[in-house]
This record gives sequence, structure tokens and C-alpha cells, in this order.
Amino acid sequence: MPQTDLDQVVITGMGVVSPIGCSEDRFWESLTTGRSGAAKIDCLDTSDLPRDTACPIREPIDIGVSLHRASQLTVAASRQAVSSAGLRVEDVDANRLAVIVGTTMGETDPIEHRLDDPDERWLNPEHARIIAQGKPGSIAANVRDDLQAVGPAVDIYGACAAGNLALTKARNDLLSGRCDVALAGGSDGFSTLAFIGFMRLRIMSSGVCKPFDEERDGLLVGEGSAMFVLERESSARARGVRIRARVVGCSITCEDYHPTRPDPNGDGLTRATQEALRQSGLSPDDIEYVCAHGTGTPQNDAIEVAVMQRCFPRGVAFSSIKALTGHTMGAAAAMEAACCVLSLERQTLIPTWHLSKVLQPCELDAIKDEPREARVRYAVNNSAGFGGYNSSVVLAMA
Repeated sequence: MPQTDLDQVVITGMGVVSPIGCSEDRFWESLTTGRSGAAKIDCLDTSDLPRDTACPIREPIDIGVSLHRASQLTVAASRQAVSSAGLRVEDVDANRLAVIVGTTMGETDPIEHRLDDPDERWLNPEHARIIAQGKPGSIAANVRDDLQAVGPAVDIYGACAAGNLALTKARNDLLSGRCDVALAGGSDGFSTLAFIGFMRLRIMSSGVCKPFDEERDGLLVGEGSAMFVLERESSARARGVRIRARVVGCSITCEDYHPTRPDPNGDGLTRATQEALRQSGLSPDDIEYVCAHGTGTPQNDAIEVAVMQRCFPRGVAFSSIKALTGHTMGAAAAMEAACCVLSLERQTLIPTWHLSKVLQPCELDAIKDEPREARVRYAVNNSAGFGGYNSSVVLAMA
């Protein structure tokens, strides 16, 4: 069992902006009732396309300032996280507050808006200036500016594992003393580039995402952001705020098997899971729940089940939230971390909705049909992405 340590990294605040709810309460309500964010998209002409369903956010997002979509979503989630943490930026050293945002696509608006006007010279000086504003670091910098802080602001481009990568960097920076408070998570806005890209890869569902089902046929593209306030436990106790969960282990691996396909043996994700467990001081038997990457694609789901069976030989309860949220890319792992935090707090495990017949072979405990009350002390959040990114984060009950 891990030892109590007042310099352990803890989560004190959380914010969620998702296709199934733009607050943590709405997000949790949808996860436990099976309310899906899937709908026919109306922001893109799909009349000549073989797919027309995605998981966009339908609720209006009004943050009072004009920003591109990914920054807009991230600022909204960050404000929730800061509020729930009882954090006042003026009460901390503004130079020691880091903002770290994982993303897959970054800000696509400047590019896509120009594609709608092909008759004008494409890269004129004004457009070059707009593109320059979309350089790496812009999403995090926009959040930092909204907070009126002056510390480091970093965007991490880690494909669909980016949210976990941001949490890992935040934990490492806090443990090494590079910052005192970190606002970290993931974000991506809906884009034509992502929708068409996944469709051309032939991994998009015809309408209903069914992770880990024998009849799964692909993913749905989503959007959103989930952000967390992380700090050392000594800091949280000094502020007198509620600790929501502990981040006790993190690991990142990268494999060079293929630009878009994972190693068929799941080597990278296996190593990430095992190293995160080693860091946490836990054994596989201590883990009560895995929030799986679970995209609903035939190959990835089968590989992930094999990885979990290798890492948790006695079996473990697992599920995927992407059946409802869609694949929110850079926000995916962060939203799944939010699911883990809420599961630890509420001692309830959410099912993989739309799961009828569990893919085989599978000797694990696939949660389906309805939420399950359970004793949950430790949860693992796993994610993987194009480019061979793999990440695993171990969260503990506060």
C-alpha cells in the first residue's frame, strides 16, 4: 500500500464541458443514465458523405470573450475547476501557477475558416497573424490570460492520450517543485478536419458507438474539455480545501509500430500500466476499476482487453465512457479521469452503454446495462493515441 505523504499530488478542483453535460453534475447524470451525445451534425454538409453522426456540444458556451473553439471550451472548464477548488489566483504566486493542456488538433478554426473562402489569397499577412496566434501554447496561454496569471502555459500535442500526458506533466512538475499549483487537462473542439480524417481512416461508426461489443463498428467524433486543479497535499491542507482524489502513479510510453495502429501485442500500453502501478506502490489486485480507452474500433478494443488481462491477471471491472461522449480526442483521457474521480467519490461504477455481447476472449468484469455500487479505492485511467502514445494514470480515493 502507498504511504501517506503530505507532498503527494492531489486533485482539489474539476471542471467538465462535454457533449453529455457542461458541468460535472450533468456529466455524471448522463454517465449513470445512458444519455448519449450522439446526433446528426448540422455544422457540416454530410449529404455526400457515408457518415453523418457525431457528438458535438449542443449547449451554448458563453465565456464573455471571443476565442477559438478549443480555447473557449477549455476556459469554460477551467473556470469550473478553479471555482470548485476554492482557488483565488491572487492568493497564490502567479508565477508558480502552471497551465497544461493536452490536445490532438489544437485550434483548427483559423485554418477551416480560410478553407471556406478559397477565392481570396490564402495566406495573406492578416491570416499569417491569425495562424501565428494558433501556435503551440495558445490554448493554455488563453486560459492563463483568463486567470490573469503569469506562470508557464504549455499545450501538449499527444494525440488521443494528450489529457493523461498533461496530468502526468502536472504531477511531475509539482513533485519536482517547478510549480505550486497546476491547472491541467485536455481539450479539442469539433472540426471538419477530425471528422473527415477519422472517416477516411474507416474507423467511424455508422451511428452508435459500442465499445467492447462483438458488433462494434467504430468511433464517433466528439468535442469538449475537462480540467483539474492539482496541488501538493500540504498546499491543499493549508488552504483548508476538500481533496477530491490523489494522483498516485503516472506513466507514458511511446511505440514505433505504426503511425495510426497500435502494436498488436499492446506492448506500449502494457508497459505504461505496469509502470504506473509500480510508481503507485500498488499491486494489480488493489485496482478495483479501469476506465478504459475503449474507442469502439474493432482492433483497438481487442488489443486493450488483452492488455488488461495481462496487467490484471485476476480480472478487473472496466468500462468506457466513449459510448456516450464520443471520442473527444485531446479531451478524452481528461474526461475519463473525471469519471474516475466521480466514481471514487460516489462509490459507483458506470457501465459501457450500448454493450450487449462482450467481445471474446474476455475474462474481465465488463460493466454493462446499469451503474454498479461498489467499493472503489483505486482506479486506473488508460489512454492511447496515434503516433504510438500510451499513458496510464492511477487515482486513489481521497
